[in-house]
Amino acid sequence: MIKISCPMKQDFIIETVEGIDKYKYTFEKKEGINLFFAVDAQDMDDAIATMKAAIKATEIGSVLYFSVSVA
Repeated sequence: MIKISCPMKQDFIIETVEGIDKYKYTFEKKEGINLFFAVDAQDMDDAIATMKAAIKATEIGSVLYFSVSVA
């Protein structure tokens, strides 16, 4: 499971991450500023890097403050 910590634009982040084609990310739950996603990847480091790159590639993602880690 992967955790994204971001207080703003959470619906946007969920939509962006679930739209990634490389891996299948599934939104599981929200706890405060934390969003939890299940992912069908063996290499969690690559799954996290893919997630970060997809968010940063968006118009708003380049200015959002967020962190991504293994939960």
